[in-house]
Amino acid sequence: MDLYPSLDLKPFPKFSRPEICGAFSVDSNLRFQHGMEHLKYLSIPKKVDFDLNNGEDSYVEKPDVDNKINHLLKFMTDHEDVLRSNQFNFVCFRGLLRMIMCTPYEYRETWIILATKFKGTIYLCAQETEEKKNEKLRRTDRDKRFMRYGHKFENYVFASHPHGEAPGSNKQVVEAEEFCTMFNTKIGGMSVLYGAEIDGVISKDIVATLPELKKVPLVEVKVKRRESNERQIQNFYRYKARNFWCQSFLVGIDKVFVGLRNDNGIVNEVTSYTLKELSDQAKQKNYWHGTVCMNFLNDFLHKVMLDMKDIDDPYTVFKYQWDASKCDYVSCQKICDKSFCFLTNEFIQFMNNLC
Repeated sequence: MDLYPSLDLKPFPKFSRPEICGAFSVDSNLRFQHGMEHLKYLSIPKKVDFDLNNGEDSYVEKPDVDNKINHLLKFMTDHEDVLRSNQFNFVCFRGLLRMIMCTPYEYRETWIILATKFKGTIYLCAQETEEKKNEKLRRTDRDKRFMRYGHKFENYVFASHPHGEAPGSNKQVVEAEEFCTMFNTKIGGMSVLYGAEIDGVISKDIVATLPELKKVPLVEVKVKRRESNERQIQNFYRYKARNFWCQSFLVGIDKVFVGLRNDNGIVNEVTSYTLKELSDQAKQKNYWHGTVCMNFLNDFLHKVMLDMKDIDDPYTVFKYQWDASKCDYVSCQKICDKSFCFLTNEFIQFMNNLC
């Protein structure tokens, strides 16, 4: 059965507040690291005067390597206790869930999601589309500079110590370095384990253990161009606010901190938006509804479970594709080809030995 995104305002699906069940870091070479080495602490200075162009010459871009979901698989092999205490229906990254949630309102972006089922759990992995590859090739130096602004902004508002000052322009930006938190939740009765890059936390004390991490507020920060007219303001609530809401809602963040920049990359103000404010503004104009986003995520996951109910083979992959310019439904293709397998041999062997 084909899946058609619906804008109908159905009741909000059952959704349990996400719980943290683990964390790890990623180094400059995209290598998995145990612990919280790259955890940062929110430290917005009293005087806000940030030049996001500073340090541009030393900016280190993330290596263009497709790691698929290897870091999630590594986390699972290193945390057998998490696997034994839960039977997850799905494993994926938050970004994939956010992408699905936004689909009912998405008429420009395309996506491909690969799904495979192994030992009763369905693994989801985003695959780069040809449109995305071409978009990367078309990026101008100006486009790339604007994209770097977000990472540079983090240097101005996060410190490596609870009582430290943000390094600002003094610290080199290494795009690949990140702190990732693992969450589990239930969506429409389905258990989901997912990883999400977290910008930082709000804490006066050092956070060094998982129990400590569970007690502190997580933080999401963004940077955007300061709007100069009503149309730009409404475009923010129509598009970016939807992404902000979906991304933060999935990890239990209630407020997003946003740096307002001018066209020259200068930030003179940091403001904040609650998720309720973003949602209420969008509802008033009927731009988008969080209920629609969550219901489509629920519908998609249920469809995948139904499609794969009789499958349990890491070498059988289902390919789901969305392209609003070509059709108004999510297409599905079953692929029986080992070259499409995205679970690592190490993980497959580990799970075979575990079970």
